[in-house]
Amino acid sequence: MTRDIASILIAWLLGSIVFGVVLGRALRGHDPRTRDNPGASGSFRQFGPALGITVALLDLAKGLAAVSVGRMLRASPFGLAATAAATVAGHNWPVWFGFRGGGGLATLTGVLLAIGPVETLWALATTFAFAALYKLPWLEGRLPMSSLPFGSMFGLVAAMWLFSRNGNAAGTTAALLCAAIIGLRGLQMLAERRARG
Repeated sequence: MTRDIASILIAWLLGSIVFGVVLGRALRGHDPRTRDNPGASGSFRQFGPALGITVALLDLAKGLAAVSVGRMLRASPFGLAATAAATVAGHNWPVWFGFRGGGGLATLTGVLLAIGPVETLWALATTFAFAALYKLPWLEGRLPMSSLPFGSMFGLVAAMWLFSRNGNAAGTTAALLCAAIIGLRGLQMLAERRARG
């Protein structure tokens, strides 16, 4: 139990390092949260592809690192799943940056890759397939989200199914917990966007 709590706490603190804010301030003198979210997609839109891809890779790496810490501490399967969720929650509501973070998709990818790489690659393929479908003229813009979050809904369902089918309890629980966290953050981001007008 103590190992699980330590793993979850470390993961949340690690997840709270929002690289979009850190690099935006350090390299461009600008906090991306003034106009957009500070995750990979917001950094890509505001700072261009080089910085956007760098932020995505760093956010993915912190997800991998957090689960690795959980394994080093020998967290239980549920503790490992909660560690994954805490990392994403830390990114979305970072303690270091006033609880104003990103959407968590790159961090989610990192934690799921660490728990089950094969299942996660299939889930990513599902995500990108549905994201491409969302670009079709009869569907694009019908929902208040962009193509990647739309595809991620289906990718997360695929991840849960694949983890469950393969008997990976930590992966199934992590995908379920992270889906709830990302869904809550998505609703919050929609409300923030509407408030900005």
